Amino acid sequence: MKPISDHGYTLLELMVVAAIVAILATMGSPMLEQQLARRELETIARRFIQHAQFARQAALFSVAGESVYMLPRAGDWNRGWDVGHRAALPLLSQGALDPVEIERRGSGFAGLRGEQKRIEFTASGSAKTQSGGFVANRLIFRHRRVKGMERHAILGSGGRWRLCDPQQDRQACR
Repeated sequence: MKPISDHGYTLLELMVVAAIVAILATMGSPMLEQQLARRELETIARRFIQHAQFARQAALFSVAGESVYMLPRAGDWNRGWDVGHRAALPLLSQGALDPVEIERRGSGFAGLRGEQKRIEFTASGSAKTQSGGFVANRLIFRHRRVKGMERHAILGSGGRWRLCDPQQDRQACR
């Protein structure tokens, strides 16, 4: 008959393994949080661009030649956005930003007095502002929990979007 100690691990051995696992988990936690925040930021910025592209396509294929609008919800892009044929209902789509916000230092489709403007996609596919001018602009998406993490969504005058990371490619974000 074998002694009892040969059949398993001692309490001390189990406590050492648990301590090692705890230390490894603690070391990996900040990297995991950064990765999750990066994923959230990318997803929301890309969702915004997809909704803008949807609005442009809806305008291009509108039978009546109607414009399609992308409006800041309740006058503020940080509350989300709505997409529709008029400045009122019916909505074609809508989106939200939480836990991401739009940085105020970006032009953010703001007017001269700081008011948040809508984006109008005409039947020709071009993007215009409320004042009727063509849009070549950017929105800067910033994560609320991770300082310094941002993405720039840049709209060209032809209505095409691109997304860039200013920390990795400063040239592309100009």
